[in-house]
Amino acid sequence: MRRGVRFAVALGAVVATAGVARAQSVEEERFFIDKEDEDEDKTLWQGSLTSTSFIFRESGGQSTALVAGGATVPNASPFNRLFTELRAQIDGRHVKGGRWDLRADGRARAVNGDLINDALGIDRGDPNRIQSGQFGENEYEVRELYLVRGGRRTDLFLGRQVIGDLAAVKIDGIRLDYAKSARWTYLGFVGAYPLRGSRSVLTDYPRGVDATNSDTGRVVPVAGGFGGAYRTSRTYGAIGGVAIVPTSKDTRTGTFEKPRVFVTTNGYARRSPKLDLYHYVVVDVTGSAGFALTNLTLGVQYKPSMRLRTNLSVNRIDTEAFEQQVANQLENVGNTIDGGVINNAEVQRIAADSVRGTVSGAFGRINRFELTTGLSARRRPEVRLAASADPNNPIMDKTLPEAKAIELIVQAVDRRFLGDIRLDLSFIRGVGLGQASYARSTSQIIRLGGAKDLKDGKAEVQGDVAIVSTADDNAGAVCAPGQVDTCYGSANTSAVQGSVVGYYRFKKDWFGAASASVGLQKITITDPMAMTGVPQSSIINSSLFLRVGYRF
Repeated sequence: MRRGVRFAVALGAVVATAGVARAQSVEEERFFIDKEDEDEDKTLWQGSLTSTSFIFRESGGQSTALVAGGATVPNASPFNRLFTELRAQIDGRHVKGGRWDLRADGRARAVNGDLINDALGIDRGDPNRIQSGQFGENEYEVRELYLVRGGRRTDLFLGRQVIGDLAAVKIDGIRLDYAKSARWTYLGFVGAYPLRGSRSVLTDYPRGVDATNSDTGRVVPVAGGFGGAYRTSRTYGAIGGVAIVPTSKDTRTGTFEKPRVFVTTNGYARRSPKLDLYHYVVVDVTGSAGFALTNLTLGVQYKPSMRLRTNLSVNRIDTEAFEQQVANQLENVGNTIDGGVINNAEVQRIAADSVRGTVSGAFGRINRFELTTGLSARRRPEVRLAASADPNNPIMDKTLPEAKAIELIVQAVDRRFLGDIRLDLSFIRGVGLGQASYARSTSQIIRLGGAKDLKDGKAEVQGDVAIVSTADDNAGAVCAPGQVDTCYGSANTSAVQGSVVGYYRFKKDWFGAASASVGLQKITITDPMAMTGVPQSSIINSSLFLRVGYRF
């Protein structure tokens, strides 16, 4: 071998070794990472414990009375939000040297938004004090708890699991995966279906009630589905169908609710080094809401050069999950002791559409500067509130006009500011279109943020300051009885918020993260008599967040 060739081969080997070493170094620096699996005759245990605590509170004076001698109320919320939780994630590989694996992921959250006041012996006189947790209760969530038996072509899953390939359906049951080929894997599952969005085992299977609000026992639907997942060098994704079948009759009608059947697909494709495509679709074929496009995301990323990137996405989001959560917490129509009528059992599904496009360009040596501009449009359709069927309390149909808005985003980034600080400045402006703005208000946000790595990447500090201003569509007006669309709000709001976030990897298997924020908010409401703005006393809000993690 000639000397030059030998040198080139040696240099190539050194470069390749250095590249592998760098890749391994980067991989080893990650906190949540799989251990090296060297002995399959023994159980490999790995996982993490994470403790998180958070508190938020507001303080401020009394509101300004709108009329002489009128009543005043606290401007700030009298309730503090506080929770602390512990999350554990555990993986067991080839348990006792066998073919079974174990996965467990759960957390417990303790909540009481008024712990501080309780400690001080202050009674707010309002039982609705808990501000964290699902519906004001402690949470005991089992996210995943299943066993897996791996085979040459077939894998068996038993227990609580999330079917990520098919719309992230959660079940307590069984799943089978069959590898048809290197590209295609077929999957099927069946099991009990916990309430979608439930955050605690106490609400996974809610108790049913009859027309008199009497307990009728647990409601346990069954879910099943079938589909296929694919993977190639340039694409991956899945497609399939799911059915959710009620197993309990509606006690008022004596009939079963119509099963929900939907088809879903998701995927990603790299057509070339310049073009990426992705999608996520859920279409309800049948069910209580009939045929409907429940969720849709279509996106494309085009990179004509190393310094230029464009994105375009279309989204549709339905309130189907929210409907399930709220409907299970509402009471049936009935009479109260004082003769009032409980009538809060009506929930409508409303879908929202949005389109978003961005363009990002990098400039300077080693792409030091980056400028991003974007434009998005959002729309919520017209909503009709049906007339009351009560002859003693007639109410005409009410129609809320469709709500539309466009939003402009501009962001500038300097990755090598003074002291190697990553500095970013952003501006967001949202304005309404037509009769009503999206969310019935317009807004403007200016934010300046910075971040810096410390201790060779083991620590990071971030800070930002934001100025926010919003205006309700009815600012300067008052709520008119009988005209629902005038009663969304009539205030102008401005706020300044500052926050600091820190992260520190203080040992190989330990990390800590903390944040603190403080803000000042000013609100101006409308005097219904003089039709003039009335500034209210300022509100100061503050929050603290702490997280500690340990891996084993």
